[in-house]
Amino acid sequence: MLKFICCCLVIVFFPAVLISQKPVKVKGSAQVEFPDNLTKEEVKRQAVEQATIDALERAFGRIVIQGNTTYISNIQTGKQTETKSAFNTIANTSVKGEVVRVISGPAFTELTGERTIDGKKESYTEMRCDIEIEAREVTTPPVNFTAFTLNCENEGCKTTDFKLNEKLYLYFSSPSTGFISIFLDEDGKTQCLFPYHTMPSEYEGGVPVSADKKYIIFSNNPKFDYFQGKNFLKLDCFMYTDAPRSINRLFIVFSKQPLNKPSLNDVKETEYPYVLPKSLESEDFQRWLNKYRSYEKANVEVDYIDITISK
Repeated sequence: MLKFICCCLVIVFFPAVLISQKPVKVKGSAQVEFPDNLTKEEVKRQAVEQATIDALERAFGRIVIQGNTTYISNIQTGKQTETKSAFNTIANTSVKGEVVRVISGPAFTELTGERTIDGKKESYTEMRCDIEIEAREVTTPPVNFTAFTLNCENEGCKTTDFKLNEKLYLYFSSPSTGFISIFLDEDGKTQCLFPYHTMPSEYEGGVPVSADKKYIIFSNNPKFDYFQGKNFLKLDCFMYTDAPRSINRLFIVFSKQPLNKPSLNDVKETEYPYVLPKSLESEDFQRWLNKYRSYEKANVEVDYIDITISK
């Protein structure tokens, strides 16, 4: 857990190129029920989308969100592999590949049958779609920025192991101008550490950073005051845990444009003068993050750092 302690200070505010693998040929299929409120063409379109998703998942695995982690699951073996890759989105579903071309299909078949609901028999119609595509996996190169955690305000204090009540700092530098947001995940909750909840709303989509500049974030040392000209309550980050040792994951999100932030719960008061930052459920954070990985592949880069806190 990470707690903020508040102290007053006048401060101001301060591409990922896709790599395509060799295409593969793969078949997919799907059956979509034919409800009364949709036309046949609408049902066919849904069936094509679902059959395409099925093909891509067969080729490159299914996206699975569990807690603070996104996995690729092999649908034949069920084996899961953690991933930080970019995704595509089809019908609001994240997939790990993209369609190069359609080889055959889509071929449609109407299927009818009967089912029993609450003791009553009902007839139904489904639209089956079969398709064969040429597809390629979508991956991302290493992030184009440098970020690492510190336990003091010097670059030489790089560490991922922290003691109870020790301060957290983050070194950050990017070759490109953009915006940075920082989140910490622990115990099923993802906290928004940066921008601070005390910052003006204009910074809620990320804090601006300049190209080729070195930043020490979470410091209230005037030497690292990058934000002269704006008034807000500056916060320190202190490490805290109830367990003898805990592992937490820090997400660093760099974007070329301000982000549409996820919906966050308000800060929580603890023993004075500490507060817990705004937060959301870990899985909701991962869904928000994956949407940006799907739609803004060239504009958003994400890295994470696993840190430990020991008593």
